[in-house]
Amino acid sequence: NMKKIDTLDKLIATVKKTDNLPTLPKVLSKISEEIDNDNFSIKNIGELMSRDVSLSARILKIVNSPFYGFPQRIYNINHAIVLLGANVLKSIIISTSVFTAMKETMAGLSEHSLFCAFTAKHISVKLRAQKIINIDPDIMFSAGLLHDIGKIIIATVFKDDFKKIIETAGKSEKPLTDIEHDILNTSHDYLGYMLTKEWNLPQSIYIPIKYHHNINLADDFKAETAILNIADFLTRALGIGFSGTSYLEKINTDALNMLGIDIDFIKSVIEEIYSYKDELYLFE
Repeated sequence: NMKKIDTLDKLIATVKKTDNLPTLPKVLSKISEEIDNDNFSIKNIGELMSRDVSLSARILKIVNSPFYGFPQRIYNINHAIVLLGANVLKSIIISTSVFTAMKETMAGLSEHSLFCAFTAKHISVKLRAQKIINIDPDIMFSAGLLHDIGKIIIATVFKDDFKKIIETAGKSEKPLTDIEHDILNTSHDYLGYMLTKEWNLPQSIYIPIKYHHNINLADDFKAETAILNIADFLTRALGIGFSGTSYLEKINTDALNMLGIDIDFIKSVIEEIYSYKDELYLFE
């Protein structure tokens, strides 16, 4: 299919020269490069961070939020960097710049993504506490934060198609990924995977992003993919933010089985996360 090939070529080119995407201003690229360096220096990152006042403020807001629940208040950006770790830091940096630029195009996506991040983290902490399965909560936070970043590529690179997708979704009983495929021959999960891979995020983040709507296709990181799928579902089911469509499928029982959990586990997750919605100002 010619259109698909064109689309992917155009896309890869676009992703490679990320100027087209509302992302990574200079300071952020520098921080991102520093984080990719195996023996990165907290001091260097802290110094770079302090040049971007709003980013530093946001990092401190997140690290001091109830989601993290640290016992004492953290005022020092270097301390925050140590506590959050490289992957979370990088995903906050990426999503911060992307969502800030995207407020107009897709209102509600940053709330959806942030709540999904907290939910994915919460589920993995709970799974670990109950000794069901041990998945890194920070990896899940990052995957949740970035899982829909492909929608931003569509909105930025294929503006007209994006309008058509959202309009169609508004009056259709079809999953968004199906509508994206009909119109674009590709979908946000795949585009998000390409972009996060391009930005050197670990496989444990970009594989779940790639398969969060098709969890049975994931050969590796199955548990991470299942957690992301459930977190995304719960965020939409609770009506937090806006993900581009109001279509809601049933909860994915394969995801529950992959993790060895039941509906009671999910019910208690819902009770525990519901108060988080009051914290969504963190990206404002």
